[in-house]
Amino acid sequence: MHVRFMQLVDFWVGVPLCAALSIASSIISLFRSPTPIPPRKVLFIELSEMGSAILSYSALVKAQKLAGGAVPYFLIFRRNRESCEILNFLPNDRILVINDRSFPEFAFSAFRTLLRLRAERFDTVIDLELFSRFTAILTFLSGAANRIGFHRHTWEGLYRGNFLTHRVNYNPHQHISLSFLALVSALEAPHDEVPMVKRDVRSDLVPLPQRVASPAEKEPIWTLLQSLNARITPRSTLLLFNPDPGDQLPIRGWPEERFAEVASALLEKYPDSFAAIIGLSGSKPYADRFMQHVGGDRCVDLSGQTRSIAELLVVFDCAALLVTNDSGPVHFASLCNLPTVVLFGPETPALYGPLGGRAITLFSHFACSPCLSALNHRHTWCHDSKCLKAISTEEVVDACRQALSFLGITGTRPHASLRVLNDSKYR
Repeated sequence: MHVRFMQLVDFWVGVPLCAALSIASSIISLFRSPTPIPPRKVLFIELSEMGSAILSYSALVKAQKLAGGAVPYFLIFRRNRESCEILNFLPNDRILVINDRSFPEFAFSAFRTLLRLRAERFDTVIDLELFSRFTAILTFLSGAANRIGFHRHTWEGLYRGNFLTHRVNYNPHQHISLSFLALVSALEAPHDEVPMVKRDVRSDLVPLPQRVASPAEKEPIWTLLQSLNARITPRSTLLLFNPDPGDQLPIRGWPEERFAEVASALLEKYPDSFAAIIGLSGSKPYADRFMQHVGGDRCVDLSGQTRSIAELLVVFDCAALLVTNDSGPVHFASLCNLPTVVLFGPETPALYGPLGGRAITLFSHFACSPCLSALNHRHTWCHDSKCLKAISTEEVVDACRQALSFLGITGTRPHASLRVLNDSKYR
């Protein structure tokens, strides 16, 4: 389903449903006072973002430590399921999915999922979504005694009912991984604390799990690369590029011709390097234009060649660098500790920057940026992302040289004007 259609349904259908359920919750509370119970079986709901599933890792770990060992589950859209699987934290039977391919399929799948939630008898549901009415409704109808999510408090325009038992303040000035941790920490807070939570949660951050591909896993990737270009060997410096921002938020895309300019500059700087473009099969138009612009015999097209995110991670483990828009692969690369250069504009790395120690994020600090936020449900009037266009090819090339230096691959130092935000700045 198209993102804007989902947002409209969430507002026009979700708001009156949330109001009705709030009335029902108030009536129920007259006869049965809501009493928090120790969490034993915890469901996390985060449907729409692959990257957010990675960024929720610390929250999952913390939940598992609660009450001597709570059992976490995760609910996500079917198309994003693998972003949970690659964490190797939850068994497959604890990853629940909703199919959102079309509205009829979504409605039928959501109803079946609700029946499953009732049957599972979760005592705790943690809604990671930012003011989604649909997930708030699922949280209430699940029957869980502990219902945790972000609450609007005095904010206007973000109404999603008043039936959460733990109403956590959303902080738009801290990294989203910390906001997710705050939701779990609400289970440890005094029940009358308003707003939740009044503590520093940074000490609960844990490193992301690191995936290291085995030689057997890498072999078919090198075979694939060599079938596309016989000159590539396992000793080659493989530079990856991801110019496709995706269909959901195309406003996040840096001008695609500049990716080709960066690739050409790096190929000239590093004689043993090869450029490869990644992406799904739908990224083929980007790949064709990239190949045409870069030209030469040191560029290969991997779009549509990887069958899964797990296979993409093996590609990352074979590579020396990833240059990408703000999208899911940014956070997948963090699982491989791959040096990464990420371009931000409509969103800010202060909230959604990758957690890997080898990531460099570029951001223009325009007065209008970021224009995508929880306050507008990530819907912007902007159709010309000048904040991204302001990031020059030269800046990105310099950032790439700095990122490659993490692996001991030498390059020139970045210009003093380079705008870099490392993850240590927002923790």
